[in-house]
Amino acid sequence: NKHVNPEGNAKPVVFIVDHDTGDQPGQWQLHQQLCQSQWQCVSVLAGWGKPSEQAIEFIRSIASTRPLALIVLQDFVIGGGEGREAVTQKFKALNIPVFKGIRVTELSALAYQLSPTGLPSDSVHYRVAMPELQGVSQPHVLALASNAKLDAATGARLSISQVLSKEVERLQARVNDWLALQTSENAEKKVAIVYYNHPPGRHNIGADNLDVQQSLWQILQQLKAQGYDLGPEADFPKSAEALLDLLQLKAVNLPQDAGALNKMAPLINAMSVNDYQGYFDSLPGIVKAEMVEGPLGYLHANVKFYLLEKGQQELAQLPAIERKGVLDALLDNIENTSVDLHHALDGIRHKGRARALDLLAQLTEIYRELITLTRENSAVSTEQWQTAEALKTALIAMQIEGIRGWGKVPGKTMVWNNEILLPGVQFGNVFLGPQPPRGWELNEELLHANMTFPPPHQYLAFYYHLREVFKANAIVHLGRHSTYEFLPKRAVGLSASDYPSLIIDSIPSIYPYIVDGVGEGIQAKRRGIAVMLDHLTPPLATTELYDGLLQLRQLIESAEAASNQDTKKKAIKALRHKIKVLNLTDELVASMDEELQVRGIGFGEVDDDFLLHEVGHYLTKLQEDFMPLGLHIYGKDWQQDAVETMMISIEKGELDLDDTQRNEIKSNLIKSPKSEMSAFLNALNGGFVAPGKGNDPIRTPDALPTGRNFYALDGSLIPSQLGFSTGQQLANKARQENPVTDKTHKEAVILWASDAVRDEGAMIAFGMDMLGVKPVWNRRGILKSLQLVPLDDRRSKRRDIVFTTSGLFRDLYAQQLAWLDRSVLLALAASKQVIERDHPALISALRSALQPVEHMLEQQKHDFNESLSSNLVASNWLREAQVLLRENGSISPELLGRQASYRIFGTAPGAYGAGINRLAERSGAWQERKQLGEAYIKRMSHAYGVPSKNVETGSNVQALFRQQLAHVNSTYLGRASNLYGLIDNNDAYDYLGGLNLAIETIAGEQPQSFVISHANSKQLSIDPLQTALLSELRGRFLNRQWIQPLMKQGYAGARTMGSEFIENLWGWQATSPEIIRSWVWQDLKAIYIDDSLEIGLNEFFQQKHNVHVQSNILAVMLVAIEKGFWQADQQTQTKLAEKFAKNIVEHGIPGSGHTHANHPIYHFIKPLLSAQLNAQLAAVLTAANHTPVGDVGSGVQHIQEISTEVVQQNDNALKGATQESLQENATETSDESAMEKNYLFLGLVFVILLLILTGYLRSRRQLSTLEQ
Repeated sequence: NKHVNPEGNAKPVVFIVDHDTGDQPGQWQLHQQLCQSQWQCVSVLAGWGKPSEQAIEFIRSIASTRPLALIVLQDFVIGGGEGREAVTQKFKALNIPVFKGIRVTELSALAYQLSPTGLPSDSVHYRVAMPELQGVSQPHVLALASNAKLDAATGARLSISQVLSKEVERLQARVNDWLALQTSENAEKKVAIVYYNHPPGRHNIGADNLDVQQSLWQILQQLKAQGYDLGPEADFPKSAEALLDLLQLKAVNLPQDAGALNKMAPLINAMSVNDYQGYFDSLPGIVKAEMVEGPLGYLHANVKFYLLEKGQQELAQLPAIERKGVLDALLDNIENTSVDLHHALDGIRHKGRARALDLLAQLTEIYRELITLTRENSAVSTEQWQTAEALKTALIAMQIEGIRGWGKVPGKTMVWNNEILLPGVQFGNVFLGPQPPRGWELNEELLHANMTFPPPHQYLAFYYHLREVFKANAIVHLGRHSTYEFLPKRAVGLSASDYPSLIIDSIPSIYPYIVDGVGEGIQAKRRGIAVMLDHLTPPLATTELYDGLLQLRQLIESAEAASNQDTKKKAIKALRHKIKVLNLTDELVASMDEELQVRGIGFGEVDDDFLLHEVGHYLTKLQEDFMPLGLHIYGKDWQQDAVETMMISIEKGELDLDDTQRNEIKSNLIKSPKSEMSAFLNALNGGFVAPGKGNDPIRTPDALPTGRNFYALDGSLIPSQLGFSTGQQLANKARQENPVTDKTHKEAVILWASDAVRDEGAMIAFGMDMLGVKPVWNRRGILKSLQLVPLDDRRSKRRDIVFTTSGLFRDLYAQQLAWLDRSVLLALAASKQVIERDHPALISALRSALQPVEHMLEQQKHDFNESLSSNLVASNWLREAQVLLRENGSISPELLGRQASYRIFGTAPGAYGAGINRLAERSGAWQERKQLGEAYIKRMSHAYGVPSKNVETGSNVQALFRQQLAHVNSTYLGRASNLYGLIDNNDAYDYLGGLNLAIETIAGEQPQSFVISHANSKQLSIDPLQTALLSELRGRFLNRQWIQPLMKQGYAGARTMGSEFIENLWGWQATSPEIIRSWVWQDLKAIYIDDSLEIGLNEFFQQKHNVHVQSNILAVMLVAIEKGFWQADQQTQTKLAEKFAKNIVEHGIPGSGHTHANHPIYHFIKPLLSAQLNAQLAAVLTAANHTPVGDVGSGVQHIQEISTEVVQQNDNALKGATQESLQENATETSDESAMEKNYLFLGLVFVILLLILTGYLRSRRQLSTLEQ
């Protein structure tokens, strides 16, 4: 110990804490490889619990001089439950980075490479989530299971831990980079700060509830004060406004404005094709294949690795059972990708669609054949593989979006004169730049495909520049949220070939993030390999009534205080008139619907007292809602009035606080901004960021002070008993307010990770209780089983619930999805005896479906004899099983039973978002709302639940998803936040609006839709979507109380109004036009364009860069008119068109989305403009559309045809084909009949297309080749 870090020894010291079994064979090799780096290594082995706490104390006692780091190989929490907090305090005292190393004992290297989840989902809570409670983060998988061998003496299959050398090297590099932050002088450190600009454009620099411009200014000032090199004073901006000028000039993404790129190119960094190619060539082969050739290229590279390359050799060494498992996983990968590609092709209008589907079918069949050969230990011949290569090449060469990749280097995104542009500004050793676009801006067809695709070349080039050219010592992502943590591949436990890992590499990732965004923040922490620094929300205040709403309250009070009937009637008459003027009738009807139906009357027949009560209730509820006042500035102290406002809101929450608690909360609130900045600077010094609970500060004041590395509630505790109690109460209300309407009645529940963190699983519990199932917990509060709840007067029917899950929920709470799946099956089992008695042909299918809960059935105090009329899960399962059997008489009982029981759906593994928000933002990419509905269905049609030997979880089952949606009568979204509503984010309309639209697309009408509000457990409510949406619109976004604080924050406030609120409202317009009517747009125009509130909004939006936001607002309004949603009069149309066109002529195109130069909106407004204005606008659009010499063209000129020769050898052999090239004109035509004639012609010419594969080939044909 005396040799640890003696004076004058510059070697860093790295401590490794492991279990007391860490010196056993296989385990110790990891220590040895970790310690091959230029460190002094100290391995400390300790038993779990108290011994591990003592180990940390031992480290603390001998660690005297930095640089120091700690790698934790133990799982769960160090010190056990009792020692958890003491160990955390020791970490804070050490103030060194603490990394999580992981050994995975369940997976071999080959199985891990095929795993879409990375870590087994049932191990995430103890390998990753529980260590996060102590600030242990940045997880790296360092060892996997070796190939099992039979022990000669015992016959047992033994496997030891096998170190992943490359992953060890990656962790070593990461540790070294953090250690460099400890040893480097601040003046030497290089810091890259990445902010967000998506969708791209001048109107959209910002982050969630954060003033990015002012936050950047605060951070720069602090860095300067700490001795960081910010360059010559003369080059440094004099103010935050001057900083924004520079960002707008040189640090914004404009991928669709050629004129702007031409002006920007000489001012910013660029990467040559050769430089990027050199980097690109160094990437893993499977990544390069996907980047260039898309999902098919990725699949093909995977198949090649396992069947022809290194993987084939490793497969041959595996025991038969493990070998089979890997080949099964590879086959699942093939089948799922093939189904996804088939659905992507199904929805496109492309000349080669039929041909592409045929090529895909042949390629899939060849892959299957190759796997069969490998199972039989037969070699894959060169000819067979050449056939697969030829089919793959021909399919990719058709250049169909969603099938192909980004093409060869450098791609198209942000490319000018064959160089990749990298916007940003640099002040000495500090770089500020916008995160690159995701690529669909130039490839809108991608948004209609149900495919997950990698970032474009410029995205990789940008981060490569930060790492290797700028040579950043740390990369900061400022605010919620980035896109790099949502890039494809594994959920947690990433490898070097996962895109987030490629992006951040070994560079310390420091991530300020809003404290109430902990669900998405946990994803950023794990997939972004980041250290989180949570920051405050804006101050929250209850809603003040204004203008017409205030007049309503006054009229109610007048009526209630009236001394005679005549006065009361006058007040009520005025009240009814005001309701009509304010367009409140539909909202009130929706909220009063149940009572109106009971009474059998319409709104016009409502008696005076009932009306007074309902309108009063509506206004009171609106006043109880919270709204943010302005935006938070990172690290900047709040004014006293902001602190007082927030404290009033906290005290109005559900907690009963005494004076001591109140004072502590206020103290933590006041110190939060300083804590944020202190934690930020400490992280840049290579220090430890202390852990803390993340959540809504009003409902969880323990989330204060901010500036901590937040964690979420352990998934094994969800739903908690408190969460279940809330869910039960909500389910009771739902049953009461939304009775079953028919025997096929289904209801859909949306599952979000962020709300699961806030509400401790209340929405999970809601779904369970609707199914008539409740959890059984062990004494530690961990869910261990399920129990059927008997039907009674309160629960007369067992409801059939369909769940849709966000990608985040799927990743963070996979075990909860499995419990929900078991809940569905347990509900089905309640009628087991009835189905077996009355439908004996389905006994095998039913028993197979119930297999995952078979062990629970014996524990139930139930006769499993519920009638089908009272058990909608069972009656619908029966109906759907019968339909599936009629459609496919040869389906196996196992598959039949499982498919009829699917009730949980989401995006493909590694994919995030329902896709509606991207399409809404790109309004020129679609014409009919049905296209959005179809996009949702394609993207969300992957089934989840208990893994089955018959179907892999995450499989694409689009037909089954459609079948489920066809019978959904009601949908539910829960909201447990006091900050976030329905219109201040794009997730609400993406998932709820998208779900409703998908149901409309299939069934012909929208379902009843409800928003469950449970931010305060004392004020639970279930409101119709119409009421919830429009009351939020009135209470917040049309209210000067919300608008004026934002005006004080300049551009950031303007962006919040235009690029967030208006954009999100537009998303609701596209998905729910029955709610967002013309009057909404008329009111928006009056306030935001005509300044009817007389608060100076028109002048505000004309200020400098705010004008780009106004242009975007005008564009959205014009698109609403052009698509027929807003029935605006001619005068309104002309005024908006002229204002929009003048803004574009005088200030340029804001960016992508609704204003890019090829958007249909310009054709729409042309007749509304004068000849002179049209000419001026045309000149701007022409400049934006100019393509420079040397740029990569967007159109494909040729596709390949294949000529094959099939040689019959014997019944079990396949002799492949040789490829001949045939140039075929691939220019698309819009003439549908011409296309049909063309294909008729091809049908006559081609006797057969390519290979006909039916397991073996029986004839020999030569395909002729023709030029089309």
